[in-house]
Amino acid sequence: MEYLAQFPQGEGMMGDMDPSSRHSKSSESVNIWESGMCPLPSSSIQMNFYFASTRASIGTNCMRDIPPLFKLLGKVSLCFMNVSHGLIQQLQINGLLPPAGRSTSPCLCCSSSLSSASRATKDIVLQQGDKRYDDPEAHNKFLKITRAYEVLKDEDLRKKYDTHGEEGLSENFGRPKYESWQYYQEEFGIYDDDPEIITLSRADFEMSVESTDDVWFVNFYSPHCSHCHTLAPTWREVARELEGVIRIGAVNCEDEWQLCRMQGIRSYPSLMMYPIKEKFHGDKTRKELVKYALQHTKVRVFELWSGNFEGTVNQNENGLPWLISYCGEGGDCFTTSTALKVAGMLSELVNVGTMSCHGNNENLCETLGVEGGTVYYKDGVVQKGQGMSISSLVAQEVTNQVLSLLPDVTILDQEKLKDIREKLKSGEEGPWLIHFVEGDEGRHLELRKLPAMLSDIKVGRVDCQLVRYICNQLHIHKFPSFLVFKQSGGYEIYYGRATAHDVAAFARDASVIRLEALGPGDFESRRVGPSSQQAWFIDFFAPWCPPCMKLLPEFRKTAKNFGDVVNFGTVDCTIHADLCRMYNVRSYPTTILYNQSIPHQYHGHHNVHAMVEFIQDTLTPPVLTLDSTSFQQLVVGKGEEEIWLVDFYTTWCGPCLQMMPEWNRLAKMLKGTANVFVAKVECQEQSQLCNQQGVTSYPSLRLFPPRSSRGSHFIYNGWHRDAESLQAWAYEFLPSAVDTLTFQSFSSQVMEGREAWIVDFYAPWCGHCQVFKPQFERVANSIEGIARAGKVDCTQEQHLCQKAGVNSYPSVRFYPGDSNNQNYYGWDIVSQNAEEIVQFVKNNIPKQKLAAPNHDEF
Repeated sequence: MEYLAQFPQGEGMMGDMDPSSRHSKSSESVNIWESGMCPLPSSSIQMNFYFASTRASIGTNCMRDIPPLFKLLGKVSLCFMNVSHGLIQQLQINGLLPPAGRSTSPCLCCSSSLSSASRATKDIVLQQGDKRYDDPEAHNKFLKITRAYEVLKDEDLRKKYDTHGEEGLSENFGRPKYESWQYYQEEFGIYDDDPEIITLSRADFEMSVESTDDVWFVNFYSPHCSHCHTLAPTWREVARELEGVIRIGAVNCEDEWQLCRMQGIRSYPSLMMYPIKEKFHGDKTRKELVKYALQHTKVRVFELWSGNFEGTVNQNENGLPWLISYCGEGGDCFTTSTALKVAGMLSELVNVGTMSCHGNNENLCETLGVEGGTVYYKDGVVQKGQGMSISSLVAQEVTNQVLSLLPDVTILDQEKLKDIREKLKSGEEGPWLIHFVEGDEGRHLELRKLPAMLSDIKVGRVDCQLVRYICNQLHIHKFPSFLVFKQSGGYEIYYGRATAHDVAAFARDASVIRLEALGPGDFESRRVGPSSQQAWFIDFFAPWCPPCMKLLPEFRKTAKNFGDVVNFGTVDCTIHADLCRMYNVRSYPTTILYNQSIPHQYHGHHNVHAMVEFIQDTLTPPVLTLDSTSFQQLVVGKGEEEIWLVDFYTTWCGPCLQMMPEWNRLAKMLKGTANVFVAKVECQEQSQLCNQQGVTSYPSLRLFPPRSSRGSHFIYNGWHRDAESLQAWAYEFLPSAVDTLTFQSFSSQVMEGREAWIVDFYAPWCGHCQVFKPQFERVANSIEGIARAGKVDCTQEQHLCQKAGVNSYPSVRFYPGDSNNQNYYGWDIVSQNAEEIVQFVKNNIPKQKLAAPNHDEF
């Protein structure tokens, strides 16, 4: 069996790569070193596809969103939650997935949503379960499938598998979490099949819950929790009853344990109300849950009577229509609960009121021509003969009737849309959210709420049946589609759930972000890409690729951090396939920063912090790039006291690219440290130099120490290649400002002396101590002249450390030296941050000592 794509194998953060192995390929499996990638298919490579799931969130037919080329070939690239293709291939080899050409297993490629992915896995298990009784290997097969799912759903495990294969999983599966067929049948994905309940991933939660003011009632649960299963039917009833009033969500804490920990979830089920972040502590009955939820709706129901009617209704300044429920003899009016639900569903669209037609209000009702029932006043004028009767008392039905009576959004034709785009380019028009439909498809009544939700953004609709040319020009073939047209003249496409709340949240965000969808014309005009003189960060992606959809929200958040410094764009490679091929895009997502025409491909983690750091390091490189001439001048001919750290790498080496962010971080950490320089050499461009230096594997990290002969160096052989470990290695070659203390010197200089001391109690075998060592050196340099710094090796000075009460490493103690009553314990400093330790010393040292000059290097 051939694999989907050929990539370097055996690459990992801790593995060096031999140049001769970069084109090798195993006959059994080929691993992809980079996680979160969906390799592009090739017509010359055998590909397998698996279809069947009719529950995928993008539609019932998996083929609908597969690229047309794949349909013609009858083959599809598998892409499941940042796909580990080798793992899926092994499942097929072992008979756990059907062979190529059989369309009997669930679609793993259709959707990026968490619920769709888990449903697909569940379907695979249940299909295998049909044969469990007559298959002696059934149990082992279930273990393999559940093992596969544990890897597929976890980003770190996926990366380890794609980097190292089965060996990379040995530690992670020391404590197996494999589940039985019973688990997938009865417990797995409790709310995956409930459309009223939104299954939230961490990205969904950040975008839809934390970044909006929408009211959310969220159920944090575990599939193993019996109480969670007991609550499930009730939670579904609550969701159906409150649909459209507030938003009901669910978080599977077994999958999203980091999110649950961040939200302070310590027991299951935990029901949380947002945005107030309040936990529900009452009885978990439908009645109590609905009552609690309605108390937190941000709506008002007007209680009308003859005394306040004129001032409330006819002098209301918001100009909204009125919906009034009159209570007559028949009792055909809203209950308090129904009124709140309707007001919630029609918030900012309609004023909702209730009025009794008994007692003092009888004459008023007679004047209005009503005896009971519910009446909608379209123009906000509440007078006899001006209203339209609403026939239902069910909140959802009432809402739908009222929405159908509300004015629709602005309908745009070809000329109007062209005029809007021209005015946007010239700054004459504000942003527009445009809803693209085809005939009646996608004309959901709920979307009529959008204009009220977006007061600063105009909303329009385009029917692609009437203006096919425009829709084809914008490559719109899926309905409904939403595009935000910006004042820059560009536009951005929405790929999320087609609900009014989610679309509105996207529109508000997109209207102020410097990001736009790009096409061939943008590159041909040299406005974008390698020919542009501006910096552009471009994400080449495919909407059917789950890692792409996971990256996109993080990419958009990154765009917020750079204003006018960097432009951001996206290229949909399912639409612009030729463009992506032209720029050598071989996997999705591929993210490239074009700076002064030079492309820099991003290989880091798919989060905001990592991407921001990548852009900053590219625009203002912290690491010096050396060639043969500069290496000879700066490194071989370095000064007597200088230290040079040099990374010899290649751009095709996976571990090199993975380590590069840490090398950049090391350079920033050592910035300002006297006589220390960090550099790199790209060995494909500087092959002669690397051969002269005897570089045989990549990355090769070398330190050229002070007072060394020409070119002599040390090679880093440490297990950890993070910036902190590398910094600790570098500090071993720097002159130390920290005194080594023994029991005798500690007693005479610290306990009996008048000087202030800061002391680090450590052990050589302690990893945290080694990482802390550079921080403590910085402290020593910064307090020079006002206090002294010392260190005690507790493996050599056990008696001293016992007397000082040291029970963990490193332990930092302060001795002020201004009293004869000092004890061995001193003042404990819990921080290991250099700046905080220096500030602590300055705050607690006798004031007369602060008058001495100091060397604060912060």
